[in-house]
Amino acid sequence: MVMSVIESSNLALYPEEAAAALQKLTQLTSICLKGRAYRLDQPLHLVPARHAVFRGTLEGADVVFRLALSAKARETMAGEWAELSRVWPHMSAPPFTVQQPLFHAAKAGLTITALARGEGLLTALWRLPPEARHAPIALSADWLHKLTAPSIETRAPNRRPWRMWAEKAAEKQPHASLRSVEAQVLQKMKKLYRQIDHPEWRIALAHGDFHLNNLFWDGTTLTGIDLGATNHAPLYKDIARALVHMARRGMLPSGARRFGVDAEAFAAFSARFALSEIEANGFLPYFIAFETLIKVEHPQMPQARLDHALAMSEALASDLKQIT
Repeated sequence: MVMSVIESSNLALYPEEAAAALQKLTQLTSICLKGRAYRLDQPLHLVPARHAVFRGTLEGADVVFRLALSAKARETMAGEWAELSRVWPHMSAPPFTVQQPLFHAAKAGLTITALARGEGLLTALWRLPPEARHAPIALSADWLHKLTAPSIETRAPNRRPWRMWAEKAAEKQPHASLRSVEAQVLQKMKKLYRQIDHPEWRIALAHGDFHLNNLFWDGTTLTGIDLGATNHAPLYKDIARALVHMARRGMLPSGARRFGVDAEAFAAFSARFALSEIEANGFLPYFIAFETLIKVEHPQMPQARLDHALAMSEALASDLKQIT
């Protein structure tokens, strides 16, 4: 077994935690993988008290080692492993896949999955001319549809918790430039909450943190990473997460907005999921407002990101006025 020196900029922020994680991973793999050929290579990511992620090989295949760093993280990992194992049978064939689950030691808090090829889709989009970006974005809608299709069902709407969570998050916004417009978005979200009158909405076992950089693109295949221990959630939640994540980073290939996000991307997801009128102009805008408010910008966020967030929120508030 060969180990490399920790060089990741992320891990460099936590040198003591990184060294401890590497030592623990070395010990656990020597026990859990005894008799199997493997190698630990460069670190990829570390969140103190949660998990550390390393690249390596297992029996000649490129893999990712994920180590839980607390009892709570081990419990979370067990749920994530169960979800990945559930999804893999129908998400194992290109062009829409997830990382293959290869090994899980629950008590040790260790999982090994196949390495996702390529790079984050959002990162890849920036190298394409705007007119070439729509097709890959539409493919991300196809990926999400394939993931969720087996579990989609209808239930009575439960909108209140999402409104409450958004309201609490909005109170924590540290940037004065965003507080005013986000107050308008919250006001319109509450009004939309009151006026949406429909007996059911669609839910699914979805991704949980669906954005384009959680899809790795190698030019032919999209591979989903970071699937959570997913519970049933409104279908519109994952769609809104992806659309807002793009818009708040300035990814607007069409040059036009609908509810603050890219108009063509909004249309692509709406078409792929065959959203009804109440879904496209009620439930999805409701969750776009939720995602806008729930992701509070860091106090030291770069000005460019704040500018993108402000432009998106202003456009969202304006469009919400047209339907509330």
